[in-house]
Amino acid sequence: MEGSSIYRFEKRSWSDRLVAFLEVLGLAGILSSVVAALPFSLHAGNPAILLKDAHLIASFVVLEAAITLLLLLLILRLHRESLADLGWKWDQWISDLLLGVFLVPILLLVNALVDFGFKVLLPNYHMDRNPLLESIQSPGDLALFIVAALFAGGVKEELQRAFVLVRFRDYLGGARLGLIIWSVAFGAAHYVQGVQGAAVAGLFGLLLGAVYLARGSVVAPMVAHGVYDSVALLASWFLRADSG
Repeated sequence: MEGSSIYRFEKRSWSDRLVAFLEVLGLAGILSSVVAALPFSLHAGNPAILLKDAHLIASFVVLEAAITLLLLLLILRLHRESLADLGWKWDQWISDLLLGVFLVPILLLVNALVDFGFKVLLPNYHMDRNPLLESIQSPGDLALFIVAALFAGGVKEELQRAFVLVRFRDYLGGARLGLIIWSVAFGAAHYVQGVQGAAVAGLFGLLLGAVYLARGSVVAPMVAHGVYDSVALLASWFLRADSG
C-alpha cells in the first residue's frame, strides 16, 4: 500500500499538486468561517458577539460545517470521487464503532494529562474553564451545543481531515506529512479556546488522524470525536451545576 501511494505521488504533475493544494486551502476553514460569520456580523455589527450567546455559537458552528461539507462534496463531484474514497465505509461498522468508543477514554486521558501539564509547567496558560462553554446557561443551550458538536466535530471535522490526508497522500508529499501539518493547523484553529485548548485539539487531531490512516475508515474517528464532545459537554454542565 505504501509503495503504491509513493508511485501515485511520483506520477502526479505539478498542476495536479497545485490544484490539490488549493483544494486543501479552500477546505481549511478560513473561507467557510468568513462566509458563515457574515450574516452575524451584518446583523450585530461585531462578530465577537458570537462568543456571548449559545444560540449564535451553535448556529455559526453548524453553518460553517455545512458550508465546508458542501465545498467538500462539490470538490469530490468535480473529481468524480465519493465519500467512500475518504473512508466513509460501513462494511465493518461494528468494529469501527467499538474502536471509536474505546478511543474516548484515551481522549479523556490525553485531555487530563495536558491539563495537568499546563497547570504545573505553564500555569499562566492554564484554563479552569473553556470560554465557549461559559455561554451554556440552560439545558436547551446544552442540547444545541451537543447537536452542533456531533455535526461539526464528529462529521465535518473528520471528513475534512480525511480529505486533507488523502490529498497529501496522493499529491502533496505523503499522508504522514499531512497528518503533522493538519494537526498543527487543527490545533491553531481552536486557539479561541486558549493555548491549552489548542494543544488538546492538536493532539486529538494527531491521534484521530493516525487511527484513520491505520484503519482506512473515517467511522471510528467520527464515533470517538462525537462521543467525546458529547461526554465533555455533559460533564462540564453537570460539574458546573454541582459546584454552583
